[in-house]
Amino acid sequence: MKWLPRTLVLAVMLLPSLPGAVAGAPDGATTVDIGVLAVREASAAEARWQPTADYLTEAVGEDFGVRFRMRAMNYPELEDAVAGEEIDFVLTNTGHYVQLEYAHGISRLTTLIASHEGEPVRLFGGVIFTRADRDDITALEHIAGQHLFAVQEGSLGGWHAGHEALLDAGVDPREELAELTFTDMPHDRVVEAVLDGRADAGTVRTGVLDRMAGAGAFEPGELRVLEPRDTPGFPFEHTTRLFPEWPFSRMEHADEALANAVTVALLEMPEGHPASGAGEYFGWAAPLSYAPAHDLLERLGAPPYERNPALDPLLYWRENPAVTIALLLGLLALMAAATMRYHRINRDLGREVQQRREAETRLRRHEAELAHRASHDPLTDLPNRVLLTQRMRSAINTSAEDGGRVAILFLDLDRFKTINDSLGHQVGDELLKILAERLKDRVRANTIARLGGDEFIVLLDDVESLEALEERAREILAVIAEPFAVGGWRSLQVGGSLGITLFPDNGGSPEALITQADAAMYRAKAQGRNTYSFYSEDLTAAASERLETENHLREALKNGHLEVFYQPQIDLRERRVSGVEALVRWRDPDKGLISPGRFIPVAEETGLISPLGEFVLREACCQVVEWDRQGLPELSLAVNLSAHQMNDPALVARVREVLDSTGMDPGRLVLEMTETTLIQAEGSREVLLQLKGLGVALAIDDFGTGYSSLAYLKRFNIDWLKIDRAFVQDLPHDPNDAELTVTIINMAHNLGLEVLAEGVETEDQRSFLQTRYCDAWQGFLCSPPVPANELPQLLEDCEGGVAAAGVPR
Repeated sequence: MKWLPRTLVLAVMLLPSLPGAVAGAPDGATTVDIGVLAVREASAAEARWQPTADYLTEAVGEDFGVRFRMRAMNYPELEDAVAGEEIDFVLTNTGHYVQLEYAHGISRLTTLIASHEGEPVRLFGGVIFTRADRDDITALEHIAGQHLFAVQEGSLGGWHAGHEALLDAGVDPREELAELTFTDMPHDRVVEAVLDGRADAGTVRTGVLDRMAGAGAFEPGELRVLEPRDTPGFPFEHTTRLFPEWPFSRMEHADEALANAVTVALLEMPEGHPASGAGEYFGWAAPLSYAPAHDLLERLGAPPYERNPALDPLLYWRENPAVTIALLLGLLALMAAATMRYHRINRDLGREVQQRREAETRLRRHEAELAHRASHDPLTDLPNRVLLTQRMRSAINTSAEDGGRVAILFLDLDRFKTINDSLGHQVGDELLKILAERLKDRVRANTIARLGGDEFIVLLDDVESLEALEERAREILAVIAEPFAVGGWRSLQVGGSLGITLFPDNGGSPEALITQADAAMYRAKAQGRNTYSFYSEDLTAAASERLETENHLREALKNGHLEVFYQPQIDLRERRVSGVEALVRWRDPDKGLISPGRFIPVAEETGLISPLGEFVLREACCQVVEWDRQGLPELSLAVNLSAHQMNDPALVARVREVLDSTGMDPGRLVLEMTETTLIQAEGSREVLLQLKGLGVALAIDDFGTGYSSLAYLKRFNIDWLKIDRAFVQDLPHDPNDAELTVTIINMAHNLGLEVLAEGVETEDQRSFLQTRYCDAWQGFLCSPPVPANELPQLLEDCEGGVAAAGVPR
């Protein structure tokens, strides 16, 4: 009858959940509690896991009118909360989950993917080890008669798994050890006991020895794992069999629709999301089977399968044979009396069994669907990065054995962003789906995967020659170049760029090969697009240089090697220096001033542009206030905002804090953004309105080089347009540039905007702009950007800020 409790639990899990459990309150969001196991301090556990709850709030909270909260609890507290239905979801370790599933019928939604050196780890086990100098302990059977240390009697990886391995080796830890000691958490105590000789051997969870060795807790080779196993794809040596990592589970009363949405959100969490970083994990997978953990605890008689000696039939038979016989005869009489009743309910039981089978079929179908979602791109149904990496590893291993070649082709559509921005993301998505079908139907490959956006990977494991590979690359480009009928267009055409790398010629791992193919793809774009390029080592050198620049830039931010220079802006109507634009400069102690063209692109790629931009804003506001204190003429201040800053939800709060802390007048601050940045921020119109609410002005930088759309000028409350230097440099001699410049000035004035021209270097350019009623200008004709301490002298050279021709004498 061992099957009965599990069957009842399964039946409970399959019952439909009660409606309205998390319905949103009219006056605010309902709190959904997630109980999480805290093996140490509750505050540390909540700090670790609350970002995951915040991610769920962001992903599904608005749709259901809820917000998620992590509540950290120890074992008894979490068990009480589950029994009292005080929480809606549960995140706990594998052994504890088995007990809660058995006792309360909670059901798993996903399985945690742990992280080891950036690699996903879905399983764990136990390690039994001793000191390397213990020549008398070389196998598990030698543990008999020794003093063994373990962390906790209820720990699955730290004790139960090791207990089973010893039983399999013929050693009963309860009978044949000299002594068994439990240290309590953390596992490090077990390792320390073995190292200092208090224990002959120890057992801990996998990964503990690797972590402590990496932290320098002991020297390499100081400890030896007994009877180590090596499982492909699992990064740790282990003595025991393996079990799935922590499950994320739902309580029976939790709303089913919300539970499904939570499941999908966790499975679709982007790789490298801040929540996974805070939680120190890789991500989430479709729920694995926890039957092996049930079987282990049942075999050991551990909770929830602990044996009661008083009710053990075999033991009772041995001690009380006469009473046992009498009980058996009575039981037989009861069974005979019940037989007549059983036939009446057989039909009902048959119906229940059929319903259970149907429910199990639906559950298996749902689990298969979740597993498919976890390994496939939701838009195109192509394999995603996870499945691609698995297939690449398999192809690499096969190629290494038979001496063949594997090719990775990194495909990126040319100017796909223009399609999204001009025709809409819905048209862009439809184009990607059509392209995916074309590639599947017409490209012969091991795998065709989508990494995201307009990036695809083609994996070829049958490369015969470079000539044949080039021919296949040209065929792929031809497939892409065929017209698309989408978004009302009958023959919309796009192109693509291909980067190609080879195993074993270049990289040896999936990650390295993808990185190399990506670099080769960018070279193909630089060579004119709609072509292909092979990877070479010089691309790695360029990537290394970018990485070195990134590391040095981080140090520069930390060590104060960045400065702010200021370029004057001239008011053409009043003919005076009316403002300055703040521009960051990097003064390296060894290399001197480093060109912004070298480090600004790296900062934008790596996200360092956000702290760099905040530094410039704060430093420039402080400087303007200091100039006011020195009695300089009142100047406006222009500061650039990057796309990263515009997408930061804390941007408005940071700008407000800088204005308050520095005392800067908001009315003199102009925040500049490019047309591209503004388009990307269109979904955050409220942010721009809040910035305007602070009293600052908004400007479009480099106008004319991006989308040049009147739509966003109307949608957003813009104050200034800055004409890009590309239109100014050939004034007044180039009639096309002259016409475009005049058109921009007139259009801006008709919309009530002011205009500033950038890159003015000649008196002819300045005079042309003045006669066409441009409002202001900046450029080398007045001054290049200068350090803060040189600006007072520059203003003095301009006759106290007023110049007859708008430039210094």
